[in-house]
Amino acid sequence: MRIFRNGRLVMGFSMVLFFLINSLGCATSARIQALEKKINSNSEKVEQALKECQDAKAAVEDSSRYSAESAANAQRAESAASRAETSALQAKKAARVAESSANRAENSAKKTAGIYDRIIAK
Repeated sequence: MRIFRNGRLVMGFSMVLFFLINSLGCATSARIQALEKKINSNSEKVEQALKECQDAKAAVEDSSRYSAESAANAQRAESAASRAETSALQAKKAARVAESSANRAENSAKKTAGIYDRIIAK
């Protein structure tokens, strides 16, 4: 019991326990290197994902621009089709007017020919 009074055994046991805890609790250099590799790998993956995200964003912006251009082109095409339809209606109207004028001219020519024939016959 004299050993316990002096505290040497307790002190020795405490020191051995302290060194054991420190040696088991600390990360080894191999573990640190493995963690560094994982961190580097994850950093590379993050950078790749960021690059892909930026590329996708640029693609979306291009798509939006092309979409706006397509909408404008569709609007212009619709306007041109409307103008073409209006022109076609005006052409039909002009054709009817021309046909009516031709019919009047033909009737007038027939009357004139009838008058001429009557004058010549006398």
